[in-house]
Amino acid sequence: MKNRKSRKADELLKRLAEATPNDAVKLLFMGGEELSLLDGLDLSLLSEIKRNPNGAVELKFVDRLAVLRELLQLQRAESGENNGENSFYAALDRAAQLLGAEEKDG
Repeated sequence: MKNRKSRKADELLKRLAEATPNDAVKLLFMGGEELSLLDGLDLSLLSEIKRNPNGAVELKFVDRLAVLRELLQLQRAESGENNGENSFYAALDRAAQLLGAEEKDG
């Protein structure tokens, strides 16, 4: 059973993988009178906002490919698939068992 922390991380990764940057773009064009709408915007993909002295605005977003990779890795771990480290140790364990069986036979 997954613990609460890993479930929350899994839910967050899924939400980031499915999110769209539309609300972040809306934020660029909002005027001062529309700031009350700020609470309703989904800005989960937004990682950084910069405003230059000349008025230019730069938005940086979460790397969705990295999010998808992490989500895939979590799903593989949950389903019991071995990643590179686990398969190495599993292979080492099998080799030790084979060697042990040969010593008993021989």
